[in-house]
Amino acid sequence: MARQLSPEAQARLAAARAVAQGKPLPTPTAAPGQKAQTAPRQGSAAGARPAAEASPTPGSKGSGIVIVALLGVIGMGTIAGGAWMTLGRRPDLVGSTATIQKGLLSGEMRGAEGKKAVAEVIRNADQMTKDELEAARKALDEEWKRCRDEAIDAFVAAPESDRPRLADEGIDRTIAYRKLRFGLSPQAQEEKGRRQKPPKDADRRKLFDRYAEALEAQSKKRGVDLPEWQ
Repeated sequence: MARQLSPEAQARLAAARAVAQGKPLPTPTAAPGQKAQTAPRQGSAAGARPAAEASPTPGSKGSGIVIVALLGVIGMGTIAGGAWMTLGRRPDLVGSTATIQKGLLSGEMRGAEGKKAVAEVIRNADQMTKDELEAARKALDEEWKRCRDEAIDAFVAAPESDRPRLADEGIDRTIAYRKLRFGLSPQAQEEKGRRQKPPKDADRRKLFDRYAEALEAQSKKRGVDLPEWQ
């Protein structure tokens, strides 16, 4: 005797036959004592919330906060680094001192302005290292010799009536050089001078001596102690 199929098995068998014959699937019938369930609408899952009401992905809000915090830290680090480079950078003491020295030796800074300039050189020297002091002195000596050579040529070429004025400028320049050289020697106790080294060339030596004698004579007229500095 053939075994009778259960209603569920009969339904599956009927569905399989329909698919094989190309017929639509039969509507399932509810089992005795059960209500037929309404099929969910196409395109939506049973019990699923609409897309607009979907809950946010767990942790997405926290991740956004972490990213913002990291960007803030990076930004603060960049600002702090820039401030350190700007505020922590050591000033160019040798360069600024050389600029002041040129202004004094060229006669651009005189009187009260000249005194302030010398004071600024002394302040710079107090902050310089040994190597920086040596570089500043070298720059001063080179500028002094350049100005002196130009002054000698201008004095020799000038008419006799203009030479006293040029001699006065030479005296003021020599005094300024002495003050600058003293300012760049933090350990010095008094402004002692050194004898100038005359040029080795014989013709240039004659002009050098002539200019030196003119400055000496003019300094006596002015009652100024003219230092002998290299």
